Amino acid sequence: MKRALRVLLLALALAVGAPATARADVIHIVARGETLAGLAERYYGNVGLEAVIVAANYLYMQANPTIGPGTHLVIPSVTYLRVQPNDTWEQLARRHLSDPRRGPYLARINGGRFDIPPSPGTVIRLPYLLRYILNNDEALFEVARRFYGDRAQVQFILEFNFMQTARVQRGQALMLPLADAVLREQPAGSADAQLVEVHNAQRRVEREMPVFRQYLARGLYVECVALGARLLAATDLTRDQRLVIDRGLAEAYAALDRRDLAADALRDAVATDSSFTLDPDTTAPKVLDAWALARGTAPTTVIAPAPPSARPDSAH
Repeated sequence: MKRALRVLLLALALAVGAPATARADVIHIVARGETLAGLAERYYGNVGLEAVIVAANYLYMQANPTIGPGTHLVIPSVTYLRVQPNDTWEQLARRHLSDPRRGPYLARINGGRFDIPPSPGTVIRLPYLLRYILNNDEALFEVARRFYGDRAQVQFILEFNFMQTARVQRGQALMLPLADAVLREQPAGSADAQLVEVHNAQRRVEREMPVFRQYLARGLYVECVALGARLLAATDLTRDQRLVIDRGLAEAYAALDRRDLAADALRDAVATDSSFTLDPDTTAPKVLDAWALARGTAPTTVIAPAPPSARPDSAH
């Protein structure tokens, strides 16, 4: 009877809102002496995520969950996705989190705003969607504590599952997004390995962008140029990151009287986004001059000979 119940609960779990994206889970074969806590430390660097491994493998349905040598365990992992042109948080949530109403959550865990679409080329993190079946009388606040470390996260669970009440019953299925199930190292040859590298590089650049803007605002143009050049050397920047850096470099070069380099930076901006333009009412004249050069509309300069200092017949 217990086995039949477990099979039924497992089937229900697999049927709950399966996302449209493939998972990058690791399959671990347990060796002698290994523990669940040790595996959490090995794969995540966080013993507290032991509960995630237990739940993902439905070990909590056993009275005394144990693992022996040779046991195959799923090690859950977040996945990564490169944003395409015209993608919105709502569309991404519909495709990968089963419902467009989860768009604000997806934006938040990726450091974005729901009302601003993600920049094309951005590599975002998709949470691991844990299907959890309530198989006893546990309260929802205990589920929140176990998986989010905070009983107050009950409200988040309710909202993510579109539940009106915290009253739950045995056999009820929950979907729990876990954005912190990040592997310490991606398996060699995994599809996510390169995306993880790009994701981390983009986040590093984003952390340095305030310094870049500060240099520009304070008139530290040499420092701004040096930092901007280093940031542009990073792999796979987002479209918006490139535009901000190129626009800032154009201002810095123009202020340093390097009209030619400012024009090059503006050409790069146009190459990144063909709709890029400058507002003549808010842009400095030197930058507008470089913009004219970049577009090939700069007026031709005619150098007239200097007038003589005195007429020949008036010389004494």
